[in-house]
Amino acid sequence: MTLKLVGIGGMGLMLSPSAKHLKTGGPAQFLRIHDRGTRDARRDACREAWKAHGAEIVADYAALIGEGDYDGVVVCAGKNGDDCDIFRSIAALMQKHKKGRPFILHLSTVSAGFAQAAFNYFDAADIDYVNYPLTGGPLGAETANMLILASGSEAIYARLEPMLQTIGKPKFFSTGVTAGAEVKLIGQLMVFNGLVGICSAAALKSECFQEELSGADQAVFFDFLNGGAGGTRQWDVALSKGVRDDTWDQGFMIQHAVVDAIYAADLCRSRGLPALAVIPMAAIALTFAYLLTKYEGTPLSTHAIVREMIRKNAAGLDEFINRHILYTDLQASIQNAIAVLPEHVKDSVMLDITADDFRV
Repeated sequence: MTLKLVGIGGMGLMLSPSAKHLKTGGPAQFLRIHDRGTRDARRDACREAWKAHGAEIVADYAALIGEGDYDGVVVCAGKNGDDCDIFRSIAALMQKHKKGRPFILHLSTVSAGFAQAAFNYFDAADIDYVNYPLTGGPLGAETANMLILASGSEAIYARLEPMLQTIGKPKFFSTGVTAGAEVKLIGQLMVFNGLVGICSAAALKSECFQEELSGADQAVFFDFLNGGAGGTRQWDVALSKGVRDDTWDQGFMIQHAVVDAIYAADLCRSRGLPALAVIPMAAIALTFAYLLTKYEGTPLSTHAIVREMIRKNAAGLDEFINRHILYTDLQASIQNAIAVLPEHVKDSVMLDITADDFRV
């Protein structure tokens, strides 16, 4: 049976490739895709792909929800603050036009607290909610190799699995509502600690050998050394772009990564992990915040932190972090990392969230 879906975030890098992966008569059909109207070549191509898939492009949530002629709403948009606004907008529409018990498939990376609050709110409204974060980046989405981190209702997962296997590689972890979000943030601990490790190595190589960060010889050096015991995928997927090609604005964008680092730090803190686990995440969040402030308006990816780690720039980064981090107060360190963010990023964090936040 083909699932009938409507989607929010269909012009983004992670959901848009679904248009080409899902074929007519397959496990799922998107009836309508919400479009905020931003015009550029990539999004125009997304629109055409969705139309070829058979989806109608609509400009508002009322048109998206329609008369409830769908099985589920797929949301792949932003962080807590962004998606809370979306859910607040569609909740009343879904309840008004509800046929049976529809579901929300939430593919965004949000905090574990968000996933629990959303479940509590929508379950009371007779709507199923599951959070299946994605990992693997745009390339994984394009090649249908992104990991889909599923949890919650086993019955919902069974309905969705054929579709999920078409667009990526799903794995069901637990019936716990927050398990998918927790697994994503566990992965982010690996990502960010690996990133700091490889960036520290590159900065030290530059200082020890009195060489520029970028260049062919540097790339050859780390291609070799990364094959040893200290190897990390962050060389291949992140820092190599800067060292090999002097490219700093492609990859995991800092304005998104900083929020994930905050969520990861807070999850470690809330689960009772030591400062050894929490403080590095708070420090990387502050480092990202520093770059967002220093290079305001300049698109930068996470590996750009290496440029602040060489000797001539290190003092500025140290001064900023030392001003805001408190090694004996983990929660304050996390809150300070939020407080120094640009307002539009700060609004997306929305760390403390309850079911009441979804009510109009």
